[in-house]
Amino acid sequence: MDIVEFNETPEAAQSSALLQGQEWNVHVPSGAKLTVTVKYGIVEILGTELANDIPYTFQGISVNIYAIERSLIEWKCLEELEPVLSENKSYHTYVYNLSFALERLKLLSFNGPRLLILGQRSTGKSSLAHILCSYALKIKQYQPLLVNLNPQEGVFSLPGSITATPISEILDVESSIWGQSITTGATKLHDKQPLVKNFGLENIEDNRPLYLSTISQLASGVQQRLKNDPVVRRSGLIIDTPDISRFDTDTWSEVRHIIEQFEINAIVVCADTDELAIKLSENFKTKVGHFVRIPPPGSITKIDGIMRRALQRIQIREYFYGTTETVLSPYTMGAGFEEITIFKPRNLSEYGGTQQEIDLTVFDKVEVNASNLQHSIVAITNISRKDTQDKLNTASIIGYGLITEVNDSKRKLRVLLPVPSRIPDRAMILTEYRYLE
Repeated sequence: MDIVEFNETPEAAQSSALLQGQEWNVHVPSGAKLTVTVKYGIVEILGTELANDIPYTFQGISVNIYAIERSLIEWKCLEELEPVLSENKSYHTYVYNLSFALERLKLLSFNGPRLLILGQRSTGKSSLAHILCSYALKIKQYQPLLVNLNPQEGVFSLPGSITATPISEILDVESSIWGQSITTGATKLHDKQPLVKNFGLENIEDNRPLYLSTISQLASGVQQRLKNDPVVRRSGLIIDTPDISRFDTDTWSEVRHIIEQFEINAIVVCADTDELAIKLSENFKTKVGHFVRIPPPGSITKIDGIMRRALQRIQIREYFYGTTETVLSPYTMGAGFEEITIFKPRNLSEYGGTQQEIDLTVFDKVEVNASNLQHSIVAITNISRKDTQDKLNTASIIGYGLITEVNDSKRKLRVLLPVPSRIPDRAMILTEYRYLE
């Protein structure tokens, strides 16, 4: 006999049968926990197959389970959820064809495809990048280099960063941040080791020169990796981007910079119509050889500001504390004000919206006090805090810390770190992101 505590409510398992080509969609609120078990059949989440009879747990994310063949899933949640079954065969046909086309490009050259994904918000750009990475692992022993250029979305890192990560093992479908990286300690799946560059601001338009400079630094590291690793070079690049409206679509300066820095040879546009693809083709047909449009999937989740904040909060929490399956134990370290040096990127809004005679790629030193640093996320660079400021532009990020407490009277602060260590003697960069436990 099962014993149920008085403060617990038993979860009633429910079953859903999926026909081939059907998709089971549900959004899980951040305070709820959904457990899904595949009883029989083959299903996948964003290109990654789920094992049978293994429970998968989801929190605070949208779950889209696609049936490769007739399948049965069992699910349970204490909250009231309303899953929706939909047909999504046409979208997956587009994705299959794109995946096969990328495979042909890999066979034609030792330099794999360099794919740039563009589109409006909530058109499936990140989902497509996720699926293409997963499918590349299934075809051969490829290691596609996933590049994330959206500072609002953490990929193997925290929001505020842009990253480049070789994908050599399956992706963690339960995680809201694609999976955990080597900086967060022991993980259930193979660790991913991203190259991280910190932008620090949330909106690209707040400092376009710094954003372009950060992309250049990331691209330099990517080119070096491609030069030294023939497997990654043959596997190619898959580049995810922010909402196209964040870019300057009059001059296309950001898109042109990305194309030149990463030597893009194919562009995929996620859109309902051909309008954006035609504009891009007119502007870049001499630089890019292939343009493809893929319509957004019917089950796409519209992410508004509230949901974006909730996802960012989950990403920060998972970075330091792990998931329900892999619990991490971060370390809190104390330091005096004189032991740390923190800089912050310049924000155009602080200068009245004008950048005349202002070098926006320069970092300003931050006064250490509670009003500036309480509950803030700081990027820890690989350069000494005594080095000159000009090295900050080329610095890599070795990890992030959370300043949990600042005591002005005692001139002491406490920093949460994902690994056991003293407070690193490194220059730190203040981001715009905050987290209150």
